[in-house]
Formats: sequence, C-alpha cells, structure tokens
Amino acid sequence: MEGRAFGQPGGDRARDHVAAAFAQAGLEPLEGGWLRPFTARGIAGENVVGVVRGQTVPDQWIVVTAHYDHEPVEAGEIFNGADDNASGTAALIELARLLRDHPPRHSVMFVALDGEEAGLLGARAFVADPPVPLDAMVLNINLDMVSRGDNGILWVVGTRLYPDLIPVIDSLPQQPGVERRFGYDDPAVRGRNNWVNLSDQAAFHARGVPFIFFSVDDHADYHRPTDDADRINIDWYRGAVQTAWETLSAVDAMDNPQFRRSPVEPTPGTKP
Repeated sequence: MEGRAFGQPGGDRARDHVAAAFAQAGLEPLEGGWLRPFTARGIAGENVVGVVRGQTVPDQWIVVTAHYDHEPVEAGEIFNGADDNASGTAALIELARLLRDHPPRHSVMFVALDGEEAGLLGARAFVADPPVPLDAMVLNINLDMVSRGDNGILWVVGTRLYPDLIPVIDSLPQQPGVERRFGYDDPAVRGRNNWVNLSDQAAFHARGVPFIFFSVDDHADYHRPTDDADRINIDWYRGAVQTAWETLSAVDAMDNPQFRRSPVEPTPGTKP
C-alpha cells in the first residue's frame, strides 16, 4: 500500500483494510464506527478501534495496539514495512480473530494506530481523548516489529517499570525457537538502548497505563525499502504472535490484574 505514510493515500488504504479485517474478525465498533479521527500537525489521521466486551469484568480493559503506518515512497522506492509494522498489525488482527472463539473475561480493545512514525501521533491522540477512562485500562500490549527475530530474540520491554508483569511473562509456555528476554527499559539509560519511549506504549505510559512491549532488534532492513515479507521467518513470527496471545490470555485470566507501580516519571519521545 505504498508505505502507508501518515496522511498519504497508502495510509488511507491500509486504514480501510484494517477496519474491514476487524469486522471480519468479529470485533464490534465503538459508538460512531470503527474510526477515531484526529488532527496532528495540520494533517488528518485516523486510528482504527474494535472491541470485544468482557463476560465477567466488562469495565476493565486490556488494550492491544500496533501502528499501521510506515514510511512514504522516496525517490520512487516503496518502503513496504513488512516487519515495521505490518507484522504488528497482522498480529493485532489475528489476536482479534482468536478472541472470537475464546470470549474474554475482561473487555479487550484492539487499536491500530496511525502516525507512529511521525511521532506517536495516533497514540497521543488516543490517550488524550480515550473512549474509556484511562484508569479502566489495566494493561497496554503493544506490538511493533515482531516478525524478524533474526537472532531468535523477542524482547519483552516494560517489566522493569511494572515488575508485577514478570511472573505473568515467566509463566507463559515457551515457543520453539523464540527466546524471550527482558530489557531495554532501564530508566537510567538514554537513547536507542531504552525502548520505552520509542513506540506507541510511551503515550500510555505517560498517562500511567501499564504496558508490555514486544519487539525485535533492529535489522539491516529497518526503515529501508528491503523490509519485505519474503524476509520474514514465518515459523518464528507465529511463535512471537503466540507469545502475545498467551500474554493476553494470562492477564485476562487474572481475577484482579493490577500493574500500576511505575517508579519513574515518564517522558514520551519519538521514534527516529
């Protein structure tokens, strides 16, 4: 879809594709429809939101996010962004589909975010005008680059800030070939070795919503026109998405999931 750049026709086509996929997966739209429009830097953007109402605790929400935008066409070259972040968006759709056959206890909101590459614009707009109270959101699970585990590592970011998530992650089944590692969330570290503020979870964290962020190390195709689907290891990707599913399921199974113990003052940043 020509890179899915913020405010460009490719992004609009991706938005429509995600909305149709949410409907096919069995999600419900919020009042007003699938789209939550916003304006940032004078450009109109739209987040796509679908929900599954919880059967036991409908007033508590697990919010699963992935950004659907990427880079624009440059010098005639299309940046397909297969890993960044078509992989997270496809995972979002698959998790929604799975909930159709596994009705959750808590309510679950799936949000495909716009404008991440332009500065977390969709995520910031979402938490500034949330469809449900922020204190009703027990956890944000963010998926950004989850298909290219070239070194076998799936990074689990956020447990240093929200340590009550550690036993949840430790209890998950181990997926073949997928090495889970905690890290990249030390408040004393700045720059690209601290991922807390490099993707959409930063906006949630800044408003006190706990998060867990799944991602992989940068690879040679990061933000290049060679980030194509044929470079994805499908078996590894499947294991990464299964890990996200097991996380969602484990949190949903808890009687009273409470993770709000962040010891640091968040400062949201932007992803280069």
